[in-house]
Amino acid sequence: MLRQLIGRASAVAWCVLTSVGVFAQDAALPRHAPYPGGVAVVKIGEADSRVLEVLFDGRRVLTQKRAEGWLAVVGLPLDAKPGRQTLHVKAGEDAPKRAYDTTFEIKAKTYPAQHLKISSRFMEPTPEDLQRNERDQVVIARAKNHWNPEAPPSFVLDLPASGRLSARFGLRRVLNGEDGSPHAGLDVAVGTGTPLRAAAAGRVIATGDYFYSGKSVFVDHGQGFITLYIHMSRIDVKEGDTVERGATLGLSGATGRVTGPHLHWAVLLNGVYVDPELFLKTAR
Repeated sequence: MLRQLIGRASAVAWCVLTSVGVFAQDAALPRHAPYPGGVAVVKIGEADSRVLEVLFDGRRVLTQKRAEGWLAVVGLPLDAKPGRQTLHVKAGEDAPKRAYDTTFEIKAKTYPAQHLKISSRFMEPTPEDLQRNERDQVVIARAKNHWNPEAPPSFVLDLPASGRLSARFGLRRVLNGEDGSPHAGLDVAVGTGTPLRAAAAGRVIATGDYFYSGKSVFVDHGQGFITLYIHMSRIDVKEGDTVERGATLGLSGATGRVTGPHLHWAVLLNGVYVDPELFLKTAR
């Protein structure tokens, strides 16, 4: 049976928070998974209302107007704390209140650990490497936080390459015996030179060869919904290109900080990495 989560009443009588699992069963929405690294699908208003903007933790959130009402599709960072969280909603002038808050619940989730052995260069980078990474992070942050006001037609994504899922999202990384950052994507075991396909239609907003990520491509799908393809051996698109679902973006490889050739595929919502498997047509 589908579960329904009903939050506390908001400051506005006409808007009561509802995070409803049935929303996520629609093919155009990701699965409702309100835990760190997941996605919360939250009802923020009735269908006859007008929502202009929704913020979570200071970041603009993707919204959709549907028959059942206005929905916010919220990406939850891996370091999010379990408990009740707040969305800030800006409504149209005809609303009872032009701005109001509503809440939703983040549940706890524990991810397993993964131990890896990597090149010492990436554990003890040179001053030149650190300077390069600083420049990289400026470009990457701009791409991660890109905002296109057009809503995506669907959240359904295709796996960019056929292969075994060698490392799932959220793994707590232990690199050469030291704690590292959590795994913020989905790894697909493919050899160097495998064509990598766009998971959905979109526009290329950045490409580059970065110290840690290697050759990478960012594709924007609308309203902060972005896919990222890294460790590539070759990039066949450029910034500004419009790509269709299934279009070849380049070839897989082993550039950047890797233990071997593979695709690291990531999904961003409101500037944070979320579990790509929540968007696949079928669970893997």
